[in-house]
Amino acid sequence: MAGTLWGADVEQLRTLAQQFSKTADLLQQQSTQLSSQINNNPAWKGADAQRFRSDWNSNHRTLLQQTVARLKQESKVLLRNADEQEKASTGSGAGGGPGNGSPAGNNGPRPPIPGQGSNDPWGPGWLTDPNSPFRSGWDIYNLTKALPNLRAGLFDLPHFISKADNLGEFLFSRDFQNVAKAFQNTNMLSQYFNTSSELFDGRWDTALRLAEGGKAAEFFKFGGRALGGIGVGLDVLDTVNNAKEGDTGAAVYSGIKAGLGVVSFAPPPVGTAAMVASGALAIYDNVPVVKETVNAIGGSIADGAKEVWEGAGDAAEKVGDFFGF
Repeated sequence: MAGTLWGADVEQLRTLAQQFSKTADLLQQQSTQLSSQINNNPAWKGADAQRFRSDWNSNHRTLLQQTVARLKQESKVLLRNADEQEKASTGSGAGGGPGNGSPAGNNGPRPPIPGQGSNDPWGPGWLTDPNSPFRSGWDIYNLTKALPNLRAGLFDLPHFISKADNLGEFLFSRDFQNVAKAFQNTNMLSQYFNTSSELFDGRWDTALRLAEGGKAAEFFKFGGRALGGIGVGLDVLDTVNNAKEGDTGAAVYSGIKAGLGVVSFAPPPVGTAAMVASGALAIYDNVPVVKETVNAIGGSIADGAKEVWEGAGDAAEKVGDFFGF
């Protein structure tokens, strides 16, 4: 059994614990900065601003704080496991020197264990690496929920816009928010589309019409917020990492996605608009034909109207082929 690694790699456990702790500190810093901007912005006044501040302080910020606490907790667990593994390795005497934690006298550097961290100081590899199994799975989830979210939002938005007298009423009027909610509650197609959307968002409490305030409803309500909070946290992490690497364009793009994720928590119609935009970006990020088409149109704009028209025609054909119509 020479060269076989028994148990966990102590160094990798401690590295992962350190990365968990740093990620928690980063989220804490971002939460503090966002809270300061939201709560101390003198230019944002009125009932809508007050309500959003209340939602942020009671729900969204609490979710981030819980994420920070969980990361800190897991960091301590990993450190404790590393200490226990080191003691077990030292006491086993399996051919290695005292305290080296290496079996069969293998004193050379040990290869990293897949999935147990990376050398990235701004987060563990399973969080920061876009090709990690976790991030790949998260991308699939975002793409899966983007389609029902877009279907629901694109059905509702034209009705919202047609009922609003101006952009200010659409964005800031509390009375118009009640109009938007009333439409969603009374229109059968809107109810159907939004129920499908809520199922993919983890909001089974509203999709199943569970009693407000009940344990089951609160469980699913928290789960839906948790999924949204994870998405915002990942986009914030990407923003910081891209900025540290000097990729300003990618940092701005990730920051826009994080902002849309936060605004998606808002009630309709603003939350609906943000949900549609987030869904569109998820499809852009994860469907190659859509990304290529959008980039081609963007590149054609500089070449004149003729090229734009031809690019738009190609776009319609490709996107139509992708969606099957």
